[in-house]
Amino acid sequence: MKYAPPFQCTNGFLPVLVAFIALALIPLFLTETYARHTLILVFVYAILASNWDISLGLGGIVNFAHLAFFAIGLYSFGIFGKVLGIDPWIALLLSPLLAVAFAALLAIPILRLEGIYVILVTIAAAQLLLQIVVSQSDYTGGTSGMVLLPRLEIFGYKLSKDNRIGYYYLALALLTFSTFFLYKLQRSSLGRAIKALRDNKYYAIARGVSEGRLRLYTLCASALFPGLAGGFYGAYLRVASPDVFGLGFLTITLSILLLGGLSTIWGSLIAAFVITILAQVLGDYGAWRSIIIALVIIAVVVVYPGGLFAAVQEGWGAFNRFRTDARASWRRSRGADMRKAVMGARDRLVETRHGKISVCESGQGDEAILFIHGNSSCKEVFRHQFAEFGKDHRVVAFDLPGHGVSPNADPEEDYSIEAYSEIACDIVEKLGLGKPIVFGWSLGGYVALEYAARGYPSSAVAICGTSPVGKFPEDMPRGYIATPHMELAGKRFHSPHEKANYAAHTIGMEKGGEPLVWQAVWRTDGLAREQAFSKLKTCNWPRQVRMLKDGKIPFAMINGPKDPFINHEYCRTFGYGNIWGGEPQNVAEAGHAPFLEDHETFNRMLRDFLTWTKGPARAD
Repeated sequence: MKYAPPFQCTNGFLPVLVAFIALALIPLFLTETYARHTLILVFVYAILASNWDISLGLGGIVNFAHLAFFAIGLYSFGIFGKVLGIDPWIALLLSPLLAVAFAALLAIPILRLEGIYVILVTIAAAQLLLQIVVSQSDYTGGTSGMVLLPRLEIFGYKLSKDNRIGYYYLALALLTFSTFFLYKLQRSSLGRAIKALRDNKYYAIARGVSEGRLRLYTLCASALFPGLAGGFYGAYLRVASPDVFGLGFLTITLSILLLGGLSTIWGSLIAAFVITILAQVLGDYGAWRSIIIALVIIAVVVVYPGGLFAAVQEGWGAFNRFRTDARASWRRSRGADMRKAVMGARDRLVETRHGKISVCESGQGDEAILFIHGNSSCKEVFRHQFAEFGKDHRVVAFDLPGHGVSPNADPEEDYSIEAYSEIACDIVEKLGLGKPIVFGWSLGGYVALEYAARGYPSSAVAICGTSPVGKFPEDMPRGYIATPHMELAGKRFHSPHEKANYAAHTIGMEKGGEPLVWQAVWRTDGLAREQAFSKLKTCNWPRQVRMLKDGKIPFAMINGPKDPFINHEYCRTFGYGNIWGGEPQNVAEAGHAPFLEDHETFNRMLRDFLTWTKGPARAD
């Protein structure tokens, strides 16, 4: 199930809104005809390139007949409006229909073709269409093209008046509707099916995806707005020329697409502005203009193969890491007293093989309990356990790197289950905890299992909100419920709406109940989420299973029956060698974090488990 919040609740909404308002206000300040003409061309190229991405990027169909869709729209408008005398607005609305019809015909010969054969067929189709245009000079003007095409008017007002302001806003409206169409398509079941066919053709077909039907839909979808843009182009310039089939038009559009980045909505829009405006600025440089633009494209593609959109994401990622690290640093100094009041002890930074880690230790006694928190959380989530078990145990909790008040770390080396277990080992050794009881929650549950499976010192292991994994990735859909919120656990960038949504489902409480834990979601380095989940496939899951099944280490699982993530039936039937109570235990009415939602019941159960680990009943 795909997590798909409404657009106004995503990170992209605010910059898109600002950009749209800016574009809508520009004509009020930029009154020169040439400047508005340049922006109109930007909008047209943006529509062309972004819709080409439907077939080339989203669908993986190397379609070189895309400019033919634009040409059909252009000549359709000219023939309907000038030759047949149809109202220009009706001619404009008819132009995309013929482009879509041509796309449907084009889909027939390439339904079962791949690679170079698709390229050859689409190039041949575009050339065939060019020959038809040239040969039917009575209707198309032949090599000379068509001139004095009908202009667009609204109640007698010509859109070309007032320095073409009417055409400017019409072009902006077409770009807006085109972008909205692309956005909805990518997030739809059709869009996901198109991407599935591109990424793993035979698996998608095995799951019921029709290759022929999807290729037909893909080409038709990619022709709709280019056909409409072609009609608009004819109404705006009042000329239809065979030049639109030429290499120059194709090169500019393809350059915009590649510079912006394939399989993105926004990359082509950004690149259209860059390429078109750069071409206008360098207009006085003659042949050097093309050379400079080519060098810019090569430089961007070499440094950022994903295009300008990848560069924007990289910049946003760097800013996000700086922001989250600065937030952690600020809270280490300014929030120390608050954390001490919550935990009953002051935290400190401990050096480990994976950098400095914020550790809190409290209580006394010969036996230690090490608590490991989950994804996008912090050590303060265990404040109730510190208060209860600190009476007769040494209790220790730490912030994973990139979480809480621990500094951000190296994404490649320090954000993984294996690295987290090594951090736990270092803390146990540096603090002299001996053989602690290790408790892990959610992602921390896997860290606890990995810690014990590696043979690091421990006397018992308990987990919560974690489904054991025997085989990866097969056991993931069996161990977890297909909730859309699971996707957020591995997502790098969260919007405020997504952060609040994730926090509410993770801790099962409103913000006022656990402000420090809510703050931890906002503080977490997004790369810690992304990298930890991307590296799940490298974890030694069979080693964890052997540890659970051989029963040498006392084990407990204490869950909440209302946990929105884990599959309780899978956990119950997993097959454990030595589990307290004979099966996973539940804290009634609790969710993913029972130690927070009903800490009194949870603490009583955890204490019973600790007693069981020492008594003769464990041998049974």
